[in-house]
Amino acid sequence: MCNKSNGYWYLIGLTLLYKIIDMIKLLTVPEFKAQIKNNDVQLLDVRTEMEYALGKIDGSTLINVQSSDFMDQAKKYINFQKPIYIYCRSGARSHMAAKILENMGAKEIFDLQGGFLSWAQNNK
Repeated sequence: MCNKSNGYWYLIGLTLLYKIIDMIKLLTVPEFKAQIKNNDVQLLDVRTEMEYALGKIDGSTLINVQSSDFMDQAKKYINFQKPIYIYCRSGARSHMAAKILENMGAKEIFDLQGGFLSWAQNNK
């Protein structure tokens, strides 16, 4: 049975979900690739240094989301008023990083669906 209180929290949850979906956009490899062709984009790799050394998207800045100073590094290198393009290995860490960046005030975030694995597969 749904009482007024449960209905209220349901609407709040939907509103918050809509906000997250609106701020963080998931892009396919072709969409991501087309949008980062512009040299004036902020391209953020949130993997580890070892993963970054094995391969990266040209022009990306490495800030490991699992690092204790992730937020400090993000404040130092990212303009939160401009769109941020973000990726990790498979998509899980970049989604986590996107939520952190959104909470820090990022206005628009584009997350690479499937991460670097999808990028590498589509760019053979």
